Amino acid sequence: MIQVRWIVSFLSLPFLWGRSTPLVRPNQIEWNPSLTPQTVQIKGHTIFYIVKGEGKPLILIHGYGAGMWVWEKQIDFLSQFYRVYALDLIGHGFSERPKIPYTPEAYIYFLRDFMDGVGIEKAILIGNSMGGGIAWAMAVLFAERVERLVLINCVPPDVLGQVRNDSFRTLVAIKDIPFLPYLVIASRNKRSIKWILQECVSNIKLITPEILDRQYQISKIRGTTWVIYSTFKNAKEAPKLKDYLSRIYQPTLLLWGERDLIFPPSVGEDLHRAIKGSKFQTIEKSGHIPMWETPKEVNQAMLSFLREKS
Repeated sequence: MIQVRWIVSFLSLPFLWGRSTPLVRPNQIEWNPSLTPQTVQIKGHTIFYIVKGEGKPLILIHGYGAGMWVWEKQIDFLSQFYRVYALDLIGHGFSERPKIPYTPEAYIYFLRDFMDGVGIEKAILIGNSMGGGIAWAMAVLFAERVERLVLINCVPPDVLGQVRNDSFRTLVAIKDIPFLPYLVIASRNKRSIKWILQECVSNIKLITPEILDRQYQISKIRGTTWVIYSTFKNAKEAPKLKDYLSRIYQPTLLLWGERDLIFPPSVGEDLHRAIKGSKFQTIEKSGHIPMWETPKEVNQAMLSFLREKS
């Protein structure tokens, strides 16, 4: 069924071409006006982020195609105990979209450079989906910069082989056809963005017009198609990081929405077995972004883990 949906979306491309919008950063965080938007220059590129609270640094890392908004239900809570940073990854949200190869290494080194840019020597990393993959890779490549890990429905090394949702599997099926994946991504419209968001949650009623508009706004910013395409194209490089998982020594908690359509809990269980000493916990009645869908359960699980003695 989803293949038909994507074909319909693709056929609408001639009517949508050129409808991208320039990047205009907001002066206020619409979903939390108490937060003050900030920017930092990383390798000459402007990165959008917020910071709140005092104490040990804690960084919230969103996933593929998303933005810091997916952490809207964690920032105020966690900032009671930590100095919380939430950022839009390079190429995402309201951060700059340079036309570079968006390889796994590019994202990993970017996060290290972001930490340098805002003066963080060592931090707790909490990542969802692709953000979780960046987090666990950081714990290996730059181990001295990572204190603890919370990985929420995070990507495994073999991301293209493990992904299960229809929209992404459609891209995987056509990945070797020249230009077609790029054109399919370019054909995204509000309807297809809604389908993707609905794949991320167990309760699709949570995807309100307001939430849809929020994600749609950042998805149509000029340069986004290249970022999404390049990240997808370069995901084939991620499996070479598989052997690194066994080297992670930082205390690690894996949280997994039990109804995840993108990476089922079995993916999380495999990661749990690969990361020595890690803990694994499923979150009931939740999908791929449980911290947003079921924040009370996720927040309490995270805080309990973070307060444990090493």
